[in-house]
Amino acid sequence: MKANNPSTKTMKLNLVVVTAIAMAYAQIPATLSFYIHLVGGKAWDVPSEPNHYETWAKGEKFTKDDILVFDFCTGMHTVAEVPKVAYDTCNTTAAKTIETLGPTTVTVSNVGMYFFICTKHCQSGQKVAIDVKPS
Repeated sequence: MKANNPSTKTMKLNLVVVTAIAMAYAQIPATLSFYIHLVGGKAWDVPSEPNHYETWAKGEKFTKDDILVFDFCTGMHTVAEVPKVAYDTCNTTAAKTIETLGPTTVTVSNVGMYFFICTKHCQSGQKVAIDVKPS
């Protein structure tokens, strides 16, 4: 009667299969991962310190497909994505999009700069520039 021991050939085949599976998992692109950022580290509000949002953004790492959460009460603030010129001048008429219902989320789906302002309080410093890097 033969023992039910795996042959050397079977063990080598299993090792090859396990190695192939491990290599396949290692090839999953990093773009499948994302982070959720609470903009400003707290509620989206008129900042109490100058350059609050600029300082906050410099301390964060933004990559493609990350999610920005703007936490605000509906009616108190807005989130408008604007071009850089409108960001610099707080031009509220040049908005690409405006979200008025809070809280709201924005997925940064491309690499590059994103500029957001509150159409009600931009002049008071409620604006943020987000630099999205490749994963």
